[in-house]
Amino acid sequence: MTNLSSEQHLNKIKQLLLQNKSDQAISCCLDILKNQPDNVALSILLSQAYQQNTEFDEMLSCILNSDKINVDNLLIKLRLVECFLYAGETAKAILLLDELEQKKIQNDQFYAKLAELYLHCAQHEKVVKCYQQANQLCPDKSTYQYNLASSLMSVGDFYQAESLLETVINNKPDDFDAYYSRSVLSKKNSINNHIDELELLISKYQNPQAEITLGYALAKELEDIGEYDKSFKYLQAAATQRRKKMQYQVQNDVNALNKIREVFNRKTLEESKVSGSESTPFFILGLPRSGTTLLERILSNHSEVGSLGEINNFAFSLMHTVGPNSGKLNLIEKSATVDFDLLARRYTHATRGYGISDKYLIDKTPLNFLYLGLIKQAFPRAKIIHLKRHPLDSCYAMYKTLFRMGYPFSYDYDDLAEYFCAYHDLMKHWRELYPDGFLDVEYHELVNSPQKEIRRLVQYCELDWQGEMMDFHQNSAPTATASLSQVRQPIYKTSVNRWKRYELQLRPLQDKLTSRGINCE
Repeated sequence: MTNLSSEQHLNKIKQLLLQNKSDQAISCCLDILKNQPDNVALSILLSQAYQQNTEFDEMLSCILNSDKINVDNLLIKLRLVECFLYAGETAKAILLLDELEQKKIQNDQFYAKLAELYLHCAQHEKVVKCYQQANQLCPDKSTYQYNLASSLMSVGDFYQAESLLETVINNKPDDFDAYYSRSVLSKKNSINNHIDELELLISKYQNPQAEITLGYALAKELEDIGEYDKSFKYLQAAATQRRKKMQYQVQNDVNALNKIREVFNRKTLEESKVSGSESTPFFILGLPRSGTTLLERILSNHSEVGSLGEINNFAFSLMHTVGPNSGKLNLIEKSATVDFDLLARRYTHATRGYGISDKYLIDKTPLNFLYLGLIKQAFPRAKIIHLKRHPLDSCYAMYKTLFRMGYPFSYDYDDLAEYFCAYHDLMKHWRELYPDGFLDVEYHELVNSPQKEIRRLVQYCELDWQGEMMDFHQNSAPTATASLSQVRQPIYKTSVNRWKRYELQLRPLQDKLTSRGINCE
């Protein structure tokens, strides 16, 4: 590489990272840094290579070293925040962000980046503040207006959010995400809706992205006013287009879930050393759109309980503790023999770093059901609550949601059926290994008999009963999930058996699930 220019060196290393050749990228970076220790771009690439190779200590060490050499370099500081987050140093990440924000640098991109990083730290009010600053510095940029609207939605300011979304739509009519966000802000009726406008736009633009985003918006509003057949028509067309644009292979996820069952068997657990941690974290888990946010809001209305929302800390702590691996299946194999005391310490340190002082903290990351065995080994005293929902209600709730990130199995019947069955089998496996290790909560029982289920929940969590838990909809805490508007309302029952409105359309999915032994009655 010695005959290459600096730019060629950087491009070559970037290509190595794109090809997941992190070892080679690390070697190249270290070789060049011997002669260019103050090369900012190279230092950042080296930290990214260590991150890709799940060497989080080395990742953090190299960027800290670069920070000492390149004092006050903003690119290094921002990358240091990211490295703190991966390494579980949440408090340090938030402190550094606060210091950077106090510099009052008059640059819109700077504030937009701060907002993005604050979001990863679950600092929703600070996200709003930074997007407001970016928007003031560059008032004509629709991206900032849209992101500010999204952050306002998270903190419950729906009126201001809707006003901003209307501004985005007026200034940039082809910003289709703004239409979808506006549609999901509130329930529509026969007078207050945007159905005619959305149908005209789909006809006008006639491109896949319009069909996807506007289609989901239309499906939502049509369902709100009771035009179910028409709603599903737009939904299915949009989901089909969304799936066509993805390279996702559901079998990879199914293989991973099956691998977890294979690795975490009774013999493995009997041979592994359980952590001595006395911590009692609360985990609410299950499939997305299964009611996890509702349960989180109820439980966090207790005076001793706070919520972290959906975070990546258990996954990051696990990756940090396992270290380098050859891929997902190898990570699963190695995770069975990790130091569970170290895993517990890292997770606890990371989650307490958010600055929430409540005695108990909720981690409401739905897919933590993948790690249930690891959670039990790392935290023997953990309270784990699993939300269950009727299979077709669960699948339909996912199918009708346009997720910004994650859950790629939710746009196709075959993918949904395969993933749901793998999830069902894994949860059955956990119940067999831990008969009394977690609490199953049925969504329909929760909404039909809330006081009974909440009292059962309180007893399981060993909390005192507090009547305020019944007033969860008055909980003003931020939420950034797809249920952000619903959970600010009292409990309603209209989501139970919603799939029956689409019984004919969902019949192929029902047949796939039934043929695999899933009870859909």
